[in-house]
Formats: sequence, C-alpha cells, structure tokens
Amino acid sequence: MTGRLKINNNEQFNLSGILPVLAFFSIIFISCLSSAVKAEEFFALGTAFFELKKYSDAEIWFLKAKNHPSTKVASEYNLGRIAYETGRYRDAENYFERVLHIDKENIIALKAAAYTCIRLEELDRAEKYYKRILDLVPESYDEGYNYALVLSALGKAKEAENVLVKYNNTENPKALLIIARAQKQQGKPEAADAYNASLLKDDDPAVRVEYAAYLAETGLSTKALEEYKKALESSKLSEEKKSEINKAIEELK
Repeated sequence: MTGRLKINNNEQFNLSGILPVLAFFSIIFISCLSSAVKAEEFFALGTAFFELKKYSDAEIWFLKAKNHPSTKVASEYNLGRIAYETGRYRDAENYFERVLHIDKENIIALKAAAYTCIRLEELDRAEKYYKRILDLVPESYDEGYNYALVLSALGKAKEAENVLVKYNNTENPKALLIIARAQKQQGKPEAADAYNASLLKDDDPAVRVEYAAYLAETGLSTKALEEYKKALESSKLSEEKKSEINKAIEELK
C-alpha cells in the first residue's frame, strides 16, 4: 500500500506522481519567501546607509532590493533621492518617473519629480507635475505655493496670483511677495499694497529695496525715498547694496 491512499468510498489514489510535484512547488515557495526576506534585508541596509549619508553604500543595497517586487517601488524612490542628493538630477528624475509608471498617484514621487525638474531648470515639466499633484490633493497649501513660484518664474503672472489666492497663501509674507511681483507684471496698482503687506509680516530689507524701486518706477518718488531710507537702517545689507541704494536716492532727488 506504499504510496497509495485509501478513502471512504474505497477508491484509491496513487500519490507517487503527485509528491514530486508538491515537493517542486514547495521548493519554489521557499525560494520566493527567501528572496523576499533577502530583499527586505537589502532594503533595510540601504535605508541605514542612507540615513548615515553614505550614499554610495546605500545605492548598492537599494539596487539589489529593487529587483524584488515587494521592495521595488520604495527602492526606486530612494535611488532617486540618492541621485538628487549627489547632484545627478537627470538620473533622479528617471527614477521618480519609474515609480510613477507603477503608481501614477504617488504624491511623494510627484513632489520629488517636480523639485528635480526645478533643479534641471525644466519649469514647464515642473508645472505639469504640480498640476497633477494639486489634482490629487487640491487642499495642499505648500504645493499651491510651489506651483505659484513655478508659474511666476515662467512669466505666468496672472495664473500665479490666482493660485496663491485660491490656496489662501495671503498670510505668508513670501506668498505676498509673489503676489506683489505678479501684480506688478500685470501693471496692477494693488502691487504696492501687497509689497507693504509682505513687509508688515517680515521686514526684509531686500524686499523693501524692491518695493522702493517699484514705487520709483510708478512715479511715487517721495514714498520711494522713504522706503530706501528705511532699508538703509538695516544691518543686514552689504556695503555694496547700501552703495546702490544711496545712488538710487541721489537719482530721485
């Protein structure tokens, strides 16, 4: 009866052909399990080296870990981070794009890709990434601000202003400065109010000089002189910048 199994209905089945098959699949299962465990170990080593900023060592382990499905996406993302940190921005973008090819709604990878495109000075591509981000997380204050920065750099003043207003960034002095610049580009007189509002929240002498120059351009010489003189009171300005301000003051007198 060796190798045979008797069941209740007295039928008998020969297991001699089944056992080798079961053994084969058991080996495959154990092999896959072992592979997954190794991938997790590789990923853990990569993470440890990354945290120590030993990027070349971290890269070695993430390259191993990315070969297993369980750690592929996270490894590709971290390889992108390493490439970014080491100034290999094109490689970084390629890694982030691989992540997005697998997971199109990965917000972290979208943000990283957008930052990388800014580094590459590919603002059109950064704009597209931010559009995708804000479609997924329309309430994002920070990404609305970053999107407006990109739009402003692209010369899309009206769009930048609209984005900042939409995302309620009007309490942030830096956002107010972008609004002021956007309104200035559009020839809006409200730019003066936005500059002033920004300075009330953060008395940055460089911004005050910019504000004074804007006032001078619009013919408000008295107010421009006043703002230039306030800027000169700051200890944050270099002697070279102070010299430029004094020259501007003389031209207005």
